Amino acid sequence: MDSTSSISALTEDIIVEQILRTHDPDGRWIDSKTLLQEVEAILSFVLQSDVSKPLLTENCMTDIEVFESKETLPYAISRISVQMLCPCMGENEIHTRTMVLFDLLKEYRWDAKAVLVLGALAATYGGLLLPIHLGSNDPVAASIATLNQLPIERTTFRPWLNPLSLLIKVLVDVTKCITEFERLPFKQAKVDSNLVGETMSKIRLATYWVVKSALACLQQIPYFKQPQQATESRRAAGELSSLGYQLRNMHTRLSKQVEECSTQIEETIYQRLRNINRETHQDNQEVLQLLFSLQDDLLLQQYSRQIAITDLKEKVILLLLSKPELSPTEPFHFLLQQLYHHPSNTNTEILWTPIPASQKWTEEEKQTVNFSSNSLPCISVKRPWLMSSTVLNFLRTEWPYRDGETMVVAMDTNGKVVNMNAMDMVLIWGGKAYPFTASREDELWEEDHTLSLQLMLDGIHPEFNTWVKEGREICLLGSDDSNWVDEINSLARKLQNLGFEFELIDLSKQTVDSMEESSIQELFWLRLESIKRSKLKRIESSKRDRVFEEVRELLEFDSGEHKGWAVVGKGSTAEKEKIVGEKLTERMRRIVRWGEHAAGMSFAEAIRIAEEEEPCEESHTVVVPFEEGLRVVTCEKCRRPMKKFVAYQ
Repeated sequence: MDSTSSISALTEDIIVEQILRTHDPDGRWIDSKTLLQEVEAILSFVLQSDVSKPLLTENCMTDIEVFESKETLPYAISRISVQMLCPCMGENEIHTRTMVLFDLLKEYRWDAKAVLVLGALAATYGGLLLPIHLGSNDPVAASIATLNQLPIERTTFRPWLNPLSLLIKVLVDVTKCITEFERLPFKQAKVDSNLVGETMSKIRLATYWVVKSALACLQQIPYFKQPQQATESRRAAGELSSLGYQLRNMHTRLSKQVEECSTQIEETIYQRLRNINRETHQDNQEVLQLLFSLQDDLLLQQYSRQIAITDLKEKVILLLLSKPELSPTEPFHFLLQQLYHHPSNTNTEILWTPIPASQKWTEEEKQTVNFSSNSLPCISVKRPWLMSSTVLNFLRTEWPYRDGETMVVAMDTNGKVVNMNAMDMVLIWGGKAYPFTASREDELWEEDHTLSLQLMLDGIHPEFNTWVKEGREICLLGSDDSNWVDEINSLARKLQNLGFEFELIDLSKQTVDSMEESSIQELFWLRLESIKRSKLKRIESSKRDRVFEEVRELLEFDSGEHKGWAVVGKGSTAEKEKIVGEKLTERMRRIVRWGEHAAGMSFAEAIRIAEEEEPCEESHTVVVPFEEGLRVVTCEKCRRPMKKFVAYQ
């Protein structure tokens, strides 16, 4: 077998034409990059001279993803191995057997063809050499090697093993080039150059040589079992060395071309990303493909269900960019609640795009994303670690994303970015903010020109809407002084026993009795921060903004000076009253002293009346019909409730 000769009587063009006739991909996808890493680890281990070090690998063969395939990965490798182990005699026969393998692999992409063949090579040589490695310390392994007619002493075939190891190493290197090239986003880059076309042809030819060379490697197995044939063994070693040299030259040229293609495509992609809003699109498909289909065809998912990018057509997309780790109280979960619980959310989809802290994903980050993706109601990128580094670089440099932060980019149905960060809009108004444009934010502030209880609590407290429908009064309070909060709670219970109907909501940052209260408090302050940021973008220095000033007062409130704050009002109206700590305590005490004479008053009315420090100095009488006396009668001067007496006439 003369493997050092050229492709006897066949030109490279004819070879490429022949293998193209067998190429009929059906959409199946294998994580060839991860599989190649495993194959390389196995082959490096079994072919090394010193096997005292354990095999180190980051992945597991069972975790390698395969999609749209009618056969499992182990079955595909086993099927290929059977064909590769058939003996070949002469150059013509090995070429024929190579073409049989290409026909066997016709449904796979070029990178998958090469990696699967190397997988079969790793499985075969791993099974042969592992018992030899273990034989010196394991009698069972030694017996298995003997049954396979394999020598326990590696020195008997080491001269032949060295060129085999070098050849396999260069096969892996060439396959890495093929895999890298196949992952380049030609469709999105729209590159039409001679360089790409020429490299494509070289990739196909390189795939042929990988398959043929792997087949030639397996033809060397008899020399393992008959190492005494020194002459034949030396000749085989020479052939492997020559083939390795030939492939090394091919790898040098190919890697340079692939790198040039990659650079050209990355520059084109980056420029297209920068021009998203300058180009006209019929829908959002081209932009989404540009962002999320750069390496392989990234599948999206909702829970465990796969989602195609085409399913997002004619949808308003909220691109949610965040770190991979999420905790229950972060803005992320509140944002989902705001949108997915809103009745008008029929044309909006959240697309979660987790971004790692560094350029390389850690296993912990991958596990975190897998868990979150399967438990969250929003759509997410299924394998975000396959996203193009060009896209990640764009998000970090051209968009205002900062590592560890959470931001929402709103994209309309035509793929145009209409709001670079709609996070605050969603946290304040939820689905009401649709379609999440900056102009819509201006409209909403025209409607909400006061800091009402509705603006502060809607969507945060689970009972708020029920209280609004019932017309119930609400008192919000906050303080760092737990003693003051306890006193207010005690006074509130006394007032409720007197017949006052109102709800007390403690929003103190330090006072937490349950997870639900903790969530309500954090989301309340989160919304206030969002209101402040949203207002800061809009207020003019020459004009006062009442909402901004009230929010800033709450956020910057000094509990040490005033003990705490309270806001009293109804959720259905914009009217409310803010009271600082000591004054609230004094007023509530006065109302308690009034006792039954204040029965029938609303809590807000009683709080306003109790603002006067002293009652009228002069005692006076007001005569009203008995029916009017059933309700609270207040003094016309100090507005306090008057004592009731029944007079008979």
